[in-house]
Amino acid sequence: MSPVQTFAVGIAPTHVPVLIALALLPVLVLWRRRVRTNPLVRLHPPQPQPQSRPGAVRSWAAWLLGIAAIVHLVLPLGHFNGPVLTAAFLGAGSAYAWLAVRAYEGRSWRLGSALLLGATLVAYLVATGGGGEEPDQVGIATALVELAVLGLCLVPVRRPGRPRRMARLLGGAGTVGAVFLVGAIIWVSSFAAHAAADVATSPQQAIGGVAHISDHAHDHAHGHAARAQAGVIMRPARPEPPTIEQVAAASELAAATRLATARYRNLADALAAGYELPRPGTGTDVHLENKAFQKDGRILDPQRPEMLVYAIDGGRATLLGVVFVMERAGEPGPEPGGPITRWHAHNICLTALPPGFGIVTPFGSCPALSLSVTTPEMMHVWVVDSPDGAFAEGLDEAWVRAYHAEHGIPVTAR
Repeated sequence: MSPVQTFAVGIAPTHVPVLIALALLPVLVLWRRRVRTNPLVRLHPPQPQPQSRPGAVRSWAAWLLGIAAIVHLVLPLGHFNGPVLTAAFLGAGSAYAWLAVRAYEGRSWRLGSALLLGATLVAYLVATGGGGEEPDQVGIATALVELAVLGLCLVPVRRPGRPRRMARLLGGAGTVGAVFLVGAIIWVSSFAAHAAADVATSPQQAIGGVAHISDHAHDHAHGHAARAQAGVIMRPARPEPPTIEQVAAASELAAATRLATARYRNLADALAAGYELPRPGTGTDVHLENKAFQKDGRILDPQRPEMLVYAIDGGRATLLGVVFVMERAGEPGPEPGGPITRWHAHNICLTALPPGFGIVTPFGSCPALSLSVTTPEMMHVWVVDSPDGAFAEGLDEAWVRAYHAEHGIPVTAR
């Protein structure tokens, strides 16, 4: 999956109007300049021009504040969250636009911008941290824009004869602290949304051929958005529920997988079949790969799953499920169960520094000096009677530990 596709997957559909408006912002600025300089199209009497062109700091501040203004003014078009929140968006957007003009014209803008930026960042963190809003790419990009302007506000410009070292040091420290705090909360919110926004669409939870979908998923129909920030690229969910045929196909796949993998209940048998135990090889979510099965050209074959998942602890192992993996990244996997059999991929960051890989930053990108790589699509099928169903993205760790304590098989048994 390309960076553009990854970015698109991580965008909440309700925020698409914001991107359209941002794309039109340069056109609006160019048109405004032509109006001010061309007497044939001038709408108002000529206004006094600034004594000098704005410096780099003022130019950056004006553009970034303008971007923040567009985002807040257009957000209510995507979704209406009540008159109070709509008024807050429109008020913040108007204030950002006013401050952008002041920055461009050389009038005071730092104090007002810092106060407004602090208020909107806190409001965003409260909304995402409290579960009212998922951190999507538009929201995170807007937070980055606001943090950049906040840095311009806090760090004074160095002038000849006035180094202002202490003020610049404190301003820089404040900027770094703000970035760290905002990033940490976005990261935690992204992983929490990734865990909580799972749509319950397993055959065990399907009633009358129509899968049950949680109220949270209905209220936030972009449950895939936060997962993108958590390094998980979910294929966007279909709006329609699964059909009776799709529920039956998903149930058949789950049953066939459980029957075919029964021979791997003993970990020694899985190792003998070519599955490789990673290091350290213990935990509640140990993935064993079979490299031969990954290159055999067979897709979604219960007899030859590309990975097995075990809980291994205390000298005992419990087979939990399998992971079907596509051979090539970017190639979509088949969905016999429709929205029930939903595939996902992972964004990882490759680096020359130990341990050689990592996950995306809270702002949806890889750290410096690292390379972003998207894995082939994969899908879990659990062969245990978990409360989350056969096609859940993951199993509750506490439940796995209790199940393993009761059903674990000694790893030395044959």
